[in-house]
Amino acid sequence: MRVSSWRAVFSAGVALLVLAGVCGRVGLHAAPAISAQDAQTQTINHVKPRRDSSGPMPDRFEWTAVKGADSYAVGLWNEVDVRIWRQNNIQTNSVEWPKDLVLDAGTYFWSVMALRNGQPIADSGLAAFIVVR
Repeated sequence: MRVSSWRAVFSAGVALLVLAGVCGRVGLHAAPAISAQDAQTQTINHVKPRRDSSGPMPDRFEWTAVKGADSYAVGLWNEVDVRIWRQNNIQTNSVEWPKDLVLDAGTYFWSVMALRNGQPIADSGLAAFIVVR
């Protein structure tokens, strides 16, 4: 065999050994089994303000409920990705607009995370809305 052929065989062998080691570690530290219901991805939809909506500053944030969630966290970012507000430990699927937060006209983004026992179980992703005056 030529040297280049031996390198290919050696590289393939090393790759198999690394893969076997990774698979072995995963098997040793596998996460506990979860139910089929928990394995399903749950979706959080933005209800108010709606995704890509424009209008006056909203009076509240509202989203679809997630089965099994015991609390929610909501965050609000401006168009340069600076978080300007966050509220944790919300027990329902809506929260009143913070009274001390007045937004200038512009584009904003908000997201919701559903939690169970302090662990995330669903995330809405960011949704944009535009405040106009």
